Amino acid sequence: MISRSTALNLSFLTLVGWALFLGVLTGRAELMLVAVPLVAALAAGRLTRTPAAAWQISRRVSADRLVEGERVTVTVTLRAHQPLALVELLQPLPPHVWPERGSNHAFFSLRPGEEAHWTFDLACAVRQQLRLGDIHLRRWEPLGFAAGETRHREPDAEVAVLPQVAAIRRPPRPRRTQTFVGHHVSPAQGEGLEPGDVRPFAPGDQVRHVNWRATLRLGVLHVTRHHQERNADIILLLDTLADVGPPGASAVDCAVRGAASIAAACLARRDRVGLIEYGGILRQVRPRAGRAQWQRLLDTLARASVVFTYVSRDLEMIPPRVLPPRALVLALSPLLDGRFVKAVADLAARGFEVVLIAVSPVAAGRAVVRGGPVADLAARLWALERRAYLDELRRHGLTVVAWDGVEPLEVALARGHRPRLRAAHA
Repeated sequence: MISRSTALNLSFLTLVGWALFLGVLTGRAELMLVAVPLVAALAAGRLTRTPAAAWQISRRVSADRLVEGERVTVTVTLRAHQPLALVELLQPLPPHVWPERGSNHAFFSLRPGEEAHWTFDLACAVRQQLRLGDIHLRRWEPLGFAAGETRHREPDAEVAVLPQVAAIRRPPRPRRTQTFVGHHVSPAQGEGLEPGDVRPFAPGDQVRHVNWRATLRLGVLHVTRHHQERNADIILLLDTLADVGPPGASAVDCAVRGAASIAAACLARRDRVGLIEYGGILRQVRPRAGRAQWQRLLDTLARASVVFTYVSRDLEMIPPRVLPPRALVLALSPLLDGRFVKAVADLAARGFEVVLIAVSPVAAGRAVVRGGPVADLAARLWALERRAYLDELRRHGLTVVAWDGVEPLEVALARGHRPRLRAAHA
């Protein structure tokens, strides 16, 4: 603990010095007697200092995972082993986090063995890995002549602030399925629930597949073939090369929320969902299904951030187990960097089914610019340029869905038109 003299101690020393100086200068003893109680108070203040290890601090948070906009309760327990005249506690907060109830700055006065509980709620508006560091403590001496400052080495309390998720009832359906059993109706026929073609009976057909209505009408045994139920792989390709807008409401933040919403809907449909963060840091999540995969995707999306780089990432280096063939690639991007568009075009040229969800950065950029006629005109021109750019991408064969980040993503997905593909056997 670092002990420092307070302003009160310096004031007393100044008064003692002036009293002694004036007493010697004028030869009047009563002036020197004025300094006696001040000196006694200073001496008493040094004798009554509290030992360094006179307390015990512990901290607890109410949750280790929450969604943007939710609150987390922090409880700090302070126990005094010896009398503490006045203790000042401060919990430093990371950016975009503020106390919503209570305060992260508190004062306590405790008797020996007494325990104080300090509770405050923190609001987290931006997705992040929230880390609460050391607690700053300042101990005031009983007479206020000195104060000791220290940092309590408490293990970092980590809280994952996850992106918000909007309900999507009808997520994009892939046209090509995989070889494992799932919930998508495949063009291939075999064992399944969805009726397909009716053909004459052949050796090896099961009796339960006999179509008795066609058999009675045609006089020959006919069986009904069924479409197989297969699973699908959904790969979310997130662009973090560039961003625009305020923290929490930027274009990348909207894209992250859209990716989380699509992942939740596809996992509820029993699809296998993976994630590739295309940016300065190339993060990969192998496609899987289940609750554990949902938590893994949310943790990765919470860490998604823009890291500047001149390097162009080559998606051909992504292994097939992360980017499987016949997967549906949903690319979410504000289209601020041409390298991402080139990577998406390369995927489409390699035979992947790609849907580009273009997140509009106009509203996010408008939020950080002072209003005025010039800014309004610039925003309108920017929106027109983006509309022409999206039309050009569509003419080149890419499936593009325009999303302004304000309307529900499900509405934008329903409005998008995907070109028909030739039927592929799964």
